[in-house]
Amino acid sequence: MERRQQGNAERRACVEQAQEAVARAWNVPVSELRSPTRRSAPVAQARQVAMYLTHVVYGVSLASVGHHFGRDRTTAAHACRRIEDRRDDASFDRLLDEISDRLRHELAAGRTQ
Repeated sequence: MERRQQGNAERRACVEQAQEAVARAWNVPVSELRSPTRRSAPVAQARQVAMYLTHVVYGVSLASVGHHFGRDRTTAAHACRRIEDRRDDASFDRLLDEISDRLRHELAAGRTQ
């Protein structure tokens, strides 16, 4: 049980790091990304990016990503497909690479401390 709680806390920390990084990049409040209701298109896109990065960078399952964002697994999967489709845009792809690299660096730094 304790191990499960530790894993859940680690996933939550990953979600929060992704949300904060994306909120900065998209210039939207983190509270908007965490909102249980739909929001404007820019906020929805930022939330999808945060879900995508949580899954891709941290390896969090789609079911867990959905749970931590107050959505279900299929919504998380849809978000990942939408963002993956947008990666054909070179500037969007570069931005995601920059955020991914920053998150991976923070993850590595956290593991070595």
